[in-house]
Amino acid sequence: MARRQGLFGPRRRRKRYGCLAVVFLLLISLGVMIGLNSLSNRFVKLEIQALTLPDLPRALEGFAILHLSDLNAATLGSNHEHLRKALEGESYGAVCLTGDMVGKGGNAQPMIKLLDVIGDKVPVILIAGAGDPAPLLSFPRGDAEVLAPYIREAQARGAVYLDRPVMMEEDGARIWFCPADTFELDLLSAQRAYQDRLNQLNTGDNPASPENAAQIRLVEYQLKMLEDSAAARAEMKPEDIIVALRHHPPETRLLDELREAAEGTAAPLPDVYLSGQYNNGQARLPGLGPIYLPPQADGRGGWLPGDQGLSGLNYVKGQAVYISPGLGVSSYYPIPIRLFNRPAATLIQLTSRLR
Repeated sequence: MARRQGLFGPRRRRKRYGCLAVVFLLLISLGVMIGLNSLSNRFVKLEIQALTLPDLPRALEGFAILHLSDLNAATLGSNHEHLRKALEGESYGAVCLTGDMVGKGGNAQPMIKLLDVIGDKVPVILIAGAGDPAPLLSFPRGDAEVLAPYIREAQARGAVYLDRPVMMEEDGARIWFCPADTFELDLLSAQRAYQDRLNQLNTGDNPASPENAAQIRLVEYQLKMLEDSAAARAEMKPEDIIVALRHHPPETRLLDELREAAEGTAAPLPDVYLSGQYNNGQARLPGLGPIYLPPQADGRGGWLPGDQGLSGLNYVKGQAVYISPGLGVSSYYPIPIRLFNRPAATLIQLTSRLR
């Protein structure tokens, strides 16, 4: 028996040492992978996406929109130098930021530095995302401001906060940039509701209190926004190009409802939606795609959901929807890391040519 113990004892030790070596190598591999992934996440790729619009006015042929989304206060190199390098030599007529640029923490400085990289030569249009702080203030702050500080900081750098349509003109051709609510809200009914609310606040107890005064300022702002949106919709012509910004991509049910409501009327609908939210799945595995997607209203989601509808140009019920791959790490996902998924900016080039 003693000999057998002697024979088998060393084998058990070698096996134990072998297991430790495997674990050590796995830890080293994991560390290298995390390091390389972290380095990769600092380098931005530029994607070029042609968008065919058959009725595109000749003056807008080749018009390019730089689409950025979901920065979530990330830093893309020192002063976003990696984004700057990705955009070197590129030209575009407008920039659209489709939300979650500052993230839940409300840190506006990375977004402000990004605006400095873009410069002030073309319009920069911004919407808030579900992961950003509320863009409008409903509580007293000791001043008469309605817009949140990060929105005002962006405006100070020349950005336009898009809560109502704005129009650009190129050699007589018009392109509208609109918040999705321009089409999704019954604007006249919303105006009546806000006017009723304003009347209640003005005739209620102590309308001059700081709390009521803040509410009155907010409702007055929203009323003006609705009036401007209704006036802009009435001004839109069939030949105009309409770009709608919506942080979360529109769902099939919503697009069906909008199309049904517009049937038999001259009411325009968007030519394209620009959206974000998904970050191309955020954490991905080579060959398998995104690891997890939170459950969606259309039934998608869960583990290994596939790539369909997470980024790039999609057509939903014939409606063009471009979903940005995103730039940062979103709290939308339970896995707080951007894995095997380089940040990306997109240059959307309008054309009437079939590709």
